[in-house]
Amino acid sequence: MAFTTWWLAALAVSALLPAMSANMPISPLWLANSLAYGTILAIGLKPVPYFAAAALSWNLARGDAPLDIVVGTGTFLLLMLFVAGFSRWLERHVERDQARRLLRVPIIAILSASLFTLLGVWQFASGLPAPELAIGLWLSEATSVLLFTPLARQWLLHGIRSWVPPSGESRSLRPLLAWCLLAIVVLVAIAEIPALPRAFSDWLLYLGLVLPILAVYLLPVGLPRLVVPLFVLAWTTVHLELFTDAKGVLDETAMLQGQMVLFTAALIGFLSIEAVHSYHRANRRLEQASRRDGLTGLYNDLGMTERLAHKATDERYALIGIQVPDIDDLATLTGLDEVHALERDIADTLRATVPVRQGLGARLQPGLFALLVPHGEARAELIEALRQAFQRSERGGSLANARLGLRMALVERVENADARHLTSILLMACTRAGQQENERFYRHHGAPDHLIEAHRETLRWAGRLRDALAGDTRNGGFELFVQPILDRQQPKLARAEVLLRWRQPNGELLGAGAFLPVAENFGLMPRVDAWVVSNALAEVSTHPGGERLTELAINLSGDSLASAGLVSALSQYLTQYGWPAERLCLEITESMVIHDVQVARENVRALHALGARLAIDDFGTGQASFAYLQDYPVQELKIDGRFIQHIATPGFDREVVRATCAIAEYLGARVVAEFVETPVQVEALYQLGVHCLQGFGIAHPIPLMAYLEGVQAGLTMVESAATRLQRAE
Repeated sequence: MAFTTWWLAALAVSALLPAMSANMPISPLWLANSLAYGTILAIGLKPVPYFAAAALSWNLARGDAPLDIVVGTGTFLLLMLFVAGFSRWLERHVERDQARRLLRVPIIAILSASLFTLLGVWQFASGLPAPELAIGLWLSEATSVLLFTPLARQWLLHGIRSWVPPSGESRSLRPLLAWCLLAIVVLVAIAEIPALPRAFSDWLLYLGLVLPILAVYLLPVGLPRLVVPLFVLAWTTVHLELFTDAKGVLDETAMLQGQMVLFTAALIGFLSIEAVHSYHRANRRLEQASRRDGLTGLYNDLGMTERLAHKATDERYALIGIQVPDIDDLATLTGLDEVHALERDIADTLRATVPVRQGLGARLQPGLFALLVPHGEARAELIEALRQAFQRSERGGSLANARLGLRMALVERVENADARHLTSILLMACTRAGQQENERFYRHHGAPDHLIEAHRETLRWAGRLRDALAGDTRNGGFELFVQPILDRQQPKLARAEVLLRWRQPNGELLGAGAFLPVAENFGLMPRVDAWVVSNALAEVSTHPGGERLTELAINLSGDSLASAGLVSALSQYLTQYGWPAERLCLEITESMVIHDVQVARENVRALHALGARLAIDDFGTGQASFAYLQDYPVQELKIDGRFIQHIATPGFDREVVRATCAIAEYLGARVVAEFVETPVQVEALYQLGVHCLQGFGIAHPIPLMAYLEGVQAGLTMVESAATRLQRAE
């Protein structure tokens, strides 16, 4: 292809533009060499031997002298090697793309024109040629390189699509037709210069300089690189006809003047094209950067949204989400660099697992990844492949920091209209995945709008919680309940755990699970905990039944436990309401996230020194059981209800309870079993040595004031359970 192209270009130029002189057999616009330089800039050194062979065979076919053939072909070969080497040097040493573009072709043009001009002067048979002839030769060679080298490079790198106007831009056809018509008018006018008055002919030649500029600023990007060289080529043909008489004798002085104008047109065209092209390329890069995530190279929220919005309206897609939970906490603990490395590993796993044609990946925000796949693809197999890939990465160590467990969600169907809600949809879906106990995977079968509405409901709940904490209960408010705890050794003692409920305006009572997750997500738990502690102590300290209350247990969130002002605030409440710290038990959930472990340790030790008791709730369900026992002075272990349900049957659950009791005995702590419901469970727990029982089988939650009334009357509110316990004994 290189050999044939070079020959065709040489034949075309030789036919259109005869030699400037019979004694200087070099065409004034040496198109073939320029196309060779552009080809090498585009694809490298591979075509060099074929271009050299084409030039050699051309010189042989013309019958040049052997020395001329060797020198001419050797010069062309050296220039091609220089073009390749110089281009690589620019890539390594010049950082800015625009600078490389403005240096590369002009320097090649200067060197090529200079060498071939010297070669032409050396080949001149009648001694040294006129200076005008040599300068004209230099200008024509430089003009050729400036115009056709970038044209060949663009053709090979981008093909014909770089010259075709973008789809939907039909208006670009009118400027193109107008420019072509103007170019024809200008060429005809230049051809008629000898017949025009001198007042017009002196400046008419310079009218052609306007055409390259108009092409650059009127036509679509890429097209000027084609039309400007063709215009200059046609202009050169007209120009030679003007200054060649009937006998074929060239007016070299007039030719030089015209050649300078042609060179100026080529230089203006080159600089204008490169400037506009660099501007558009920078804009494209900025536009792509605005739609790409700089960390992973995947699409960002804007990019994914636009891609989905521009999909065909009749196409259906599924959306897969992958989330690293508590990404901010992970960054605090391990450092931002580690988290960035983790996210890059996740992106690499996505690219390695999902074929390019099958999915469209994005990092919507830190820790949240999305994969858009056609609805018809095998989604179950794809999700399983992703899960296995992430598991392999975790075992291999590349995802070792994701110890909290990746969440995955599948939204069965999304459409164009859902594009603006993609992040919200996936956040809600991944939140539900995090609520799954085992797989951390959630599949959403309904419309994505349901997730959006759930998100809006979450926002409404956040507003209600803030209002209630500020004292506005028009949309409902908190109420305190308690659940009594039975001590099997001292059943007459009055012990209870405080529970939080939400009373709606219609009177309906909601459990803590309906609103506390919202408080956790919006950072409201410290304020909620403060409300519970303050109001609970206020009620029990002012009610006569509170004097008979042995112990009051209150849950603390991880945010509260890691709060710098926890100890001072709690000490203030105890002093304000006159409640002894020894009669207060603070429960922390083992599986909750504690943001600042060091502050939490210091707070627990300070609370222990203050006299308050500490209990670990849901013991055995998290990943740091023994770390909690080492870090915190524990007086109580509360066994999660999942181990109590089948406690009557020998098996794993019973052994967990047995081991917990052994650990508690070593620590000098008591054990509380939650979710106790049947006498069989009571008997099994008694045999294992559990100290205290709590659950519906002992007593249902009741309002705090009702409980205090019962305690004032001398009741423990758990007589029925005590009776069952005595029967079990």
